[in-house]
Amino acid sequence: MDLCDLGNPTVQSPLNIGLKDKFVLVFNLPRVLKDLSKTDLNISEEPIQISIFGTVVPDIQIPTQEISYLGQTYNTTSYTRPNYPPLAVNFVIDNQFKNYWILWKWLAILNSPTESLYNGTDPKLYSWKERILDGTLTEYQTNLSLLCKNEYNQTIIEFKYLNAFITNLGGINYDYSDSDIIKSSVNFQFSQLDVNYKP
Repeated sequence: MDLCDLGNPTVQSPLNIGLKDKFVLVFNLPRVLKDLSKTDLNISEEPIQISIFGTVVPDIQIPTQEISYLGQTYNTTSYTRPNYPPLAVNFVIDNQFKNYWILWKWLAILNSPTESLYNGTDPKLYSWKERILDGTLTEYQTNLSLLCKNEYNQTIIEFKYLNAFITNLGGINYDYSDSDIIKSSVNFQFSQLDVNYKP
């Protein structure tokens, strides 16, 4: 085969591979946490960047649909996307525990640890239509960005998890005999997944 048939051989080189350790999770605070930052000095309105060491981009599916015709079965697209599983992220806790604190406060707003109440806008005060129009229906949600980088730390591709919210914050294992970094995990549920390519 002629090399010209391969297009640019440098671009197609098997040595041009993505690395699994070049990614970071970034997100803006949801509206309820931004509101809380006005009275809680430990919460900053700045975007949150979490050092993660493990996550999975979920399978992206558009299932087929079977149509029977004249004794045979034809496959067509269903034009639909099934619901995504939660985004599971393993992360490193910073030395001030600020990233853990933000995630804990996010969960605490969804259900307060002492009163078992939602600490955002009372959903009983407004109709669904009013909550959609004024944004309170999704005030506890935000968009997450998983930025995948090349060897020069330039973002190449961005996975955007839309309307995401925290559902689980993992435990912390303390061990006096182990001086390794402190790790935890967090799960987010989200509604849509989009991808931006930025070569």
